[in-house]
Amino acid sequence: MKYLIAPLLIITSFALAADDRERTVCGVVKERAYFTLWSSQAPERNASRITAHPHIEEVAFTTGDDRVLRGYRFQAHDEDQQEVEADSYMLIAMGNAMVSDQVIPYLERYARAGINAYVYDYRGYADSEGRRRIQAIVKDYEEIITDLSKNYQQGYLYGTSLGGLVLLNVLKAQPSFTRAVIDSSPSRLSDFGCPEWLDPVHHIASDTAGKLLIITGARDRVLNQGMTAPLRQKAEEMGAYTHHGAEFDHPFMDGVNAHHQRQQLVMDFLIRGEVP
Repeated sequence: MKYLIAPLLIITSFALAADDRERTVCGVVKERAYFTLWSSQAPERNASRITAHPHIEEVAFTTGDDRVLRGYRFQAHDEDQQEVEADSYMLIAMGNAMVSDQVIPYLERYARAGINAYVYDYRGYADSEGRRRIQAIVKDYEEIITDLSKNYQQGYLYGTSLGGLVLLNVLKAQPSFTRAVIDSSPSRLSDFGCPEWLDPVHHIASDTAGKLLIITGARDRVLNQGMTAPLRQKAEEMGAYTHHGAEFDHPFMDGVNAHHQRQQLVMDFLIRGEVP
């Protein structure tokens, strides 16, 4: 499974007009070429992966520029497998070469805890409409989180790799979230030609830092410690919680035991507020 490769990372501000969000911002050739490469490494959406989970249902979200993003919701249910009304949501923003049906089964633990869990395919991926543009993806998640926040009392966010970058660029303008985990995201974009003000290390706000957990992995084969450590260190300075997993690889690339440990850590922080 392929993930974000930091030297190819491109990102920009989401504070642009909705009808302009699909404009390329870091070079017409570079941005289009690399998103084509990344998305080509993602598997096709395959509904057969979720047939064993009766509480998963397809969902769709229409963006401000009228693109339909498709994904899944794992409906909250009790120990008797009866669906229940949820007052909380959990939203995961995935790595750049993943699709929603790969991820949604991992969110069953949240549904069993009485939380509606969501995942959407990025625009231009799988069955989601639109062109693969980073500023558009960030804007999409601003809108998705705003919409979910209208319908739920609590909101829990989990961003892995590219998804962590997306969330960090959104959350400064979305202080209503309950807690968020940013897992294995690079620290700086300016090292690769983007403006310094886009660097993820600048997107940890002091007033919401206490609601953040930053995770890095000592065995990460996608983003090395030089790429991830500055973000973790900045988070500590700002008062956010951090965890450097000695056995952690990149998200969803761990061995079985490390994967279980990582996902339990994420859930304990998001839902219970337990810190590492």
